[in-house]
Amino acid sequence: MSKHTRVNEDLFDQLYAPVNYFDLTNIEQGRILQFQQEILQLVVLGKDYKAICEKVCLLMEQLLDNAVASVMLLDKEKQCMNVFAAPSVPEECIRQLNGLRPGPGTGSCGNAVFRQEPVFIESTLDDPRWQNIRQLAIDFNILSCWSMPIRSKGDECIGSFALSSFEHRLPNTFHRKLLEIGSFIAGIALEQQKMNEQLYLSSKVFENSTEAILIADASKIIVSINKALHKITGYAEEEVIGKPVSIVTSIRHGSNFFQKIWQSVKQHNHWQGEVWNLHKQGREYPSWFNIIPVRSKNGLISYYLINFSDITDKKKADEIIWRQANYDSLTGLPNRNMFYERLNHDIKSATRNGTGLTVLFIDLDRFKEVNDSLGHSVGDALLVEAAKRLTRCVRETDTVARLGGDEFTIILNGISEPYQTEKIMHTILLELAKPFYLNTKLAYVSASIGATFFPDDASSVELLMKNADQAMYAAKNNGRNCWNCFTSNMRTASEVRSKTAYELRNALKEEQLFLLYQPIVELKTGNVYKAEALIRWQHPERGTIYPGEFIAIAEETNLITDIGDWVFKQAVNQVALWQANFNAGFQISINKSPKQFIDKMGDWVNHLNERGLDGQSIIVEITENLLLDVHELVVKQLLNYRDAGVQVAIDDFGTGYSSLSYLKKFDIDYLKIDRSFISNMDSQSNDRILCEAVITMAHRLGMKVIAEGVETDLQQQLLIAMGCDYGQGNFFSKPMMVDKFEAFLQQN
Repeated sequence: MSKHTRVNEDLFDQLYAPVNYFDLTNIEQGRILQFQQEILQLVVLGKDYKAICEKVCLLMEQLLDNAVASVMLLDKEKQCMNVFAAPSVPEECIRQLNGLRPGPGTGSCGNAVFRQEPVFIESTLDDPRWQNIRQLAIDFNILSCWSMPIRSKGDECIGSFALSSFEHRLPNTFHRKLLEIGSFIAGIALEQQKMNEQLYLSSKVFENSTEAILIADASKIIVSINKALHKITGYAEEEVIGKPVSIVTSIRHGSNFFQKIWQSVKQHNHWQGEVWNLHKQGREYPSWFNIIPVRSKNGLISYYLINFSDITDKKKADEIIWRQANYDSLTGLPNRNMFYERLNHDIKSATRNGTGLTVLFIDLDRFKEVNDSLGHSVGDALLVEAAKRLTRCVRETDTVARLGGDEFTIILNGISEPYQTEKIMHTILLELAKPFYLNTKLAYVSASIGATFFPDDASSVELLMKNADQAMYAAKNNGRNCWNCFTSNMRTASEVRSKTAYELRNALKEEQLFLLYQPIVELKTGNVYKAEALIRWQHPERGTIYPGEFIAIAEETNLITDIGDWVFKQAVNQVALWQANFNAGFQISINKSPKQFIDKMGDWVNHLNERGLDGQSIIVEITENLLLDVHELVVKQLLNYRDAGVQVAIDDFGTGYSSLSYLKKFDIDYLKIDRSFISNMDSQSNDRILCEAVITMAHRLGMKVIAEGVETDLQQQLLIAMGCDYGQGNFFSKPMMVDKFEAFLQQN
């Protein structure tokens, strides 16, 4: 091609600048590419600059329904704007627009030139930037208008390119790309008055474009290429000129594939899609192809304009995104999303083939202790090793996935017999119980496994997962390091829990909760200056429900904080009355769930101050396991209680994981010996020895001791002999309503 027939450099560069595939859909990419090809075809055919601008407007209108496009230019004095190209705009509208002076109230085009920046107006009828030409918008039903400055090569604003719409809207990414391309093409075309100069400049971009471009004749023989083709394919110009286009493509598609492509080009004047190309060195790579025919005046195809780019990096990026969406980044196992997809697929396959499958839900026991004691890096290493061990326990046809945290799931395809599943679960328990050697540190965990069977237990993904989860929790409740298969009783229990949780939400509002009070007796004197507040639920259908049936549910559903605050305020009101009527030093003991410490910093101390009560009016009972939790809120609240004078008691002492250093660190006031040690205590029992040891230790640490579950006079006498401070149990009194408790106080 001669200098005078080459396309304009800047125009070609804009037309073939790589489109951001992540911002545009495939359809939008195709439309933009086709638009670029059609404009380029006009340039190749030698159309003058005004014809190009009008064609740009028409093509834009095809790409944006219910809109018209226009090009306005500044006059030589740079004072007024006049319509240069607007093939679909009425003559009367053009007449009124001519002579427009750029300014803040002269519409989208006037503002774009005045501000020298894009202006996107959603509503011309009320936007102040259209106040000077509002009547024009009303007369010609221009409801929204988007305008982009047209700039010269020197970046000087010379006019505007606009899309005016007959409906209220703002441009999306696709529309903005259209405006950018339209304004750029108009700028280049308007600068070049001679087509030969445009073609000459375009040829430079043809040579330097980042996309491979080739022109083939009607027989699909290559007649011209750019430099990028050599860089992408490895072929020099002399190696491809005169050769068929197929020299750059791979044979993996077959002849039928390419026949369909050329047929589509002939019928639709365009084709785009993915093609595997062949590098000169024999390496195959994916490319994105665009082909348009260049037709002569009689409509016959004279040339084919073909451009393509290597999309290897894009496909790798797509693969990374896909893996991130479907695989766990730590272990490399399928994640929750991929697991559910595979389970859906495997259920359909099993249904079609008349086979079964098993779903296992695996939770590592005490994994949190590994994280807390050895660090999260060791915990992560343990999860990676656990994933490898689980994978070794099953077949390649099975799926091992990590749902998150220390939870894993397994799909055992073709296995629906319990004995087969039990064998695999036994193997998993043995594997996970082996020591983990991690970064020079040694760690131990075990696992709790729940199993459910398709189709015997359930036929849907949701029910199978729910069943496996319930079975896993049953295994945890059975002592961990074991497995459990789902049974219908679990579903019944789950339904009862769900119903209880639902009804519990209304229990507070409908005043179904109430408190009983059990006296705490000073053993030496028999005096009663303390009581424990015990919550009950008066269910309208089930009668009185004890806390063991609903407190855990309240914790799971985050209702425990509201319930706990209600208990506290009821107890505070009551202790104020009893201090006034019976004893100024009377105390009420209330239980506080660990969940309440974690959820938020309570305002109990402030409430006591507002009531004018001393902090020692309340004893807060906690479990000893809470002291092992180093959560910031736990520490903060315990220290806050200490500073306010609120006393703290360790409930059920001896049944959890005791840490004597924490007892002193948080200034614990009372230890409550669990009833399990008291119930079988006699003068010769080991329980008596343990109780005596606890009492001695507590006294040495400056703490008082309360024995729970005292049922007999012998137990009372033994406790007195051991120096126990207080006793609580049915021997003294069962929990009572307020009126009966007050009568009890009067008798004592």
